[in-house]
Amino acid sequence: MPIIKRRTKIVSVRLLAEEYTQLLQLCHSRGARSVSDLARDAMLGVTSPSSQLEGKVIEMDARLVALRKEVAKLSRLLGA
Repeated sequence: MPIIKRRTKIVSVRLLAEEYTQLLQLCHSRGARSVSDLARDAMLGVTSPSSQLEGKVIEMDARLVALRKEVAKLSRLLGA
């Protein structure tokens, strides 16, 4: 049986009725147990080092480095 860590901290967010309805629908479509679980997963996903956003930034940085090398190479060829 897994060890359950007790959650002791609370984060409170105010939503419009429409926003809450959207969250409930998303909760049902994703199979989350509750809106709290859905919100917790979303918040932890944003703060996680392996978040999709961070991965995309790393990928874009690598592409920029490659582009800089190509521009430098082209500049040398045009200047020669």
